[in-house]
Parts: sequence; structure tokens; C-alpha cells
Amino acid sequence: MRMKNTTTLTAGLLTVLVALVAVDALSIENKRLLMQSNPPEEGLPIPTEHEQQSSTAPTEQTGTPKMQGPNVMNVLAALEFETAEPKKERSLTEQVIPADIAEIHTKILLKQGDRVGLMSWTESPQVKIYFLALKEALHTTFSPEMRDLVDEVQTREGRPPRNLLTFLDPAINSERVVFIRVRERLYEFHIAPGRDDSIYDLIESLTQ
Repeated sequence: MRMKNTTTLTAGLLTVLVALVAVDALSIENKRLLMQSNPPEEGLPIPTEHEQQSSTAPTEQTGTPKMQGPNVMNVLAALEFETAEPKKERSLTEQVIPADIAEIHTKILLKQGDRVGLMSWTESPQVKIYFLALKEALHTTFSPEMRDLVDEVQTREGRPPRNLLTFLDPAINSERVVFIRVRERLYEFHIAPGRDDSIYDLIESLTQ
């Protein structure tokens, strides 16, 4: 049953990814054609080279850059997590997002030698597309046994907004699955029974 769902999930994700990329490409092409059909009005001053450089020069950034996030391995060490390389287990992110599209890191999480769960993460300017595609694919493959679904955008004062998707579906995975999209990172967690507090503390530290 799990293999069937994974195959369906992969097909669903790829379909959504292709559709989203096509829409994005069409939007860009429409903008280009609009610019060609509506050239700048005659008589308007042409910017000098200095003005062009000034208008395209990067402005000073304030706050936290989008790509900036905490060092994952440092956070794990600070919270006294041990890590191990997965031998057979793979995250859903790894199964549905091709390696040539995004670099994905996956670790087994341990505390005092006991398994706490699994963690997978990737970082990309297209992470919103990955998250949306993954979410849409999952919603079409949930089994009748799926429960405890939470799908929401969380806003927190002084912190970046984050997208949360979590559920329990034994047909997909025996553990609770949590997806978090914050800034330009996508995290996936599998939580071993009774280990919710440890993983959610980790999530809070990673999404500050």
C-alpha cells in the first residue's frame, strides 16, 4: 500500500510541478510580449548609463535576507541531537523531488542512542513551488486512515511566517510527518511516537 501511494504521490507532484513551471514561464513570456507591444513612448528621456547603473544597483538590505537561516547542524548539536545517515529510509521530499532539481539533505535523529525521528531539508529560491506541489500531491493521495491533518500559514511576531503541513497516515508513513516551509527552506520531519516535544523544539529553533 505504501509503495502504491508513493508512486501516485510522485506522479502527482511531477504533474503539479510541470503545471506550475508552465504557468510561471507563460507569465514571463506574456510580460515580455507586453513590453514588445508597448515600447516606451517617444519623447521620454532615455536614462543615461549612470542612471541605469544606479537603478539596477543593489540596495542596502535591512532585516534578515531570505536565503539566510540557521546552520542546521549547529542547531542539532546545540539541542544535543545525534545524527546518523539513513541506510534504507528515505524522506518523501527525496522520493518526489529529483536530485537534479534541488539538493536534499537527510539525517536520522537520535538522542542518547534512541531514534527520535528523521529530518530532511532543502534550500532554494523555488522552495514555495516545491512545497505547493508536494502539498497538492499529498492531498490527492491521503488514505481513508489519514488523521490529525493541519495545513496552515503561521504568522509570529518578530519571526518570518511559515507554512505548516502535518498529518498521520499509516499508508504513507508509520510516523507523524511534518513539513515546514520558512524563508527559502523546506523541512520535513518524521516524529517517532512519544518524541513530539523534542522535534517541535527543534522546529522552533530552526524557524526563528
